[in-house]
Amino acid sequence: MTELIGPAGTLSPEAVLHLPGARHHRARVLADLDAGFSVVWLFPDAEVAAGRASLALEALLHPLDDVVDAPRKESAGSVGPTPAPVPRPAVGVAHGTYGAGGATGVPAATEVAGFDDGFGVDDGFEDWDPYGLSDRLPSSGPPFVSAGPATVSAAPDVAGRLALSLQLEGDLVEGLLAAPGGRAPTVVVRAWTEEDPLAVSRLVRRFQAAVKDAGLRPGDRPRLLVAARPRDLEADTVGLLDGTVARSHWWWGVWSHLDTATVVAEALPRAGGGPAHVRMTPVKHVRDALRRETVTQVAGPDLELAVRLAEAWNGVYASLATELAACCAGLPVREAHGRGAPGAAYAPSPEQALRETWSAGLVDSWEGRVCHSPRFGPAAQDGPELAKRVWQAQNRVLLPMIDDARLGFIDLLPRTAARGVDRLVSIYVRQSLRAANGTAADLASMELGELYDAAVHRDIHLGDAQFRRLRILRKARNKLAHRTPLDDALIQDLLDALTRS
Repeated sequence: MTELIGPAGTLSPEAVLHLPGARHHRARVLADLDAGFSVVWLFPDAEVAAGRASLALEALLHPLDDVVDAPRKESAGSVGPTPAPVPRPAVGVAHGTYGAGGATGVPAATEVAGFDDGFGVDDGFEDWDPYGLSDRLPSSGPPFVSAGPATVSAAPDVAGRLALSLQLEGDLVEGLLAAPGGRAPTVVVRAWTEEDPLAVSRLVRRFQAAVKDAGLRPGDRPRLLVAARPRDLEADTVGLLDGTVARSHWWWGVWSHLDTATVVAEALPRAGGGPAHVRMTPVKHVRDALRRETVTQVAGPDLELAVRLAEAWNGVYASLATELAACCAGLPVREAHGRGAPGAAYAPSPEQALRETWSAGLVDSWEGRVCHSPRFGPAAQDGPELAKRVWQAQNRVLLPMIDDARLGFIDLLPRTAARGVDRLVSIYVRQSLRAANGTAADLASMELGELYDAAVHRDIHLGDAQFRRLRILRKARNKLAHRTPLDDALIQDLLDALTRS
């Protein structure tokens, strides 16, 4: 298996797509295709530029049996064959033969310039020329016949190229629907390689309309899969999809905490490695957990930044802002706008105000919130935003440990209570948390602040070291409860308190 982090400290695009988030996202897209739906799959510009969108598409197509790729467009004026895709036949299905007359049993068109769109209604496409041939062929004479791979001097639009590659002379969609033997291929268009958003959007509309009108069962439908950036389509294309035959999927909310944490774990040195005398102590284990979780929370869904920060930052919080700014300086940074309305993180797609920022790879839905990359701008690299993410990391790592330490003090109370546990419950436990009988079990509800007050008033006998531990635990817990991250000095004191019995 390809290493997640390459020798140069960069993410492997292939390995990233094996992370749980990417696998689950592809599974949802594949489930819709298997159910007979056409799909428009939308990616941000950043994923296309990084090559991950193309790799995600290839990974999605791998388990499909019958795939027809749209041939690439030849440049105008060039002469040469348009590469014909090689469909993978489905096992046990008797496929029809696509020839010069279209699918078997479908008569060849007698002319191109005036071909009938097959719908019998005015749908706004009566002047549409799917092959781009009407201006290049005489108005009379023998019909155009494609024999084998097409050779064109100026390639037609995407629908025309697909028709030529399949040796269909009539309308692409009508020819696919008329295929004998129940063939239902998946026709794939990589819209970011197309020059005409109108042609791709027109194909989407015609495809879903014709499939719906044909009334085929889901398993018998040909399916169209368009992988695109939003700018590769007309603005209303996705909004006008008919949910009975077509679905959209956005590369939004793909990555989760697990994905980022996996990348960070791969980027950081292995915990416990090295000679025995430098291996992990309990304090080092907690520091390592804090470092990993802090990088995970600060980077969020920005996996490239997570790798850089994991390798650059040594875990000292006083230097975090400086190291973060340095890491962002080596990546594309831009000032963008749009924070997202409440609930935007749970939507199936980024809302309109976030589209530009999302397309740049600077915002995503992550762990139930709209999460901006620190590359979003200087304000995200320091100040309240950075403090919030550090606090979230410290909460996740330290609060369970602090509560375990609190329960350790609770266990001592039957022996250390100066005037009995009933007095502790009646005086220090909040009325709303008290049980009726005043037994030792009620002591479990005592918080660190209440334990500290009892120790100050000598209702609990503690030694100097135990009292100091309790004071540090209380101070750290109070700061975290008020959304304030701990500084390096308090973290050192807290780790000493947590690792001492």
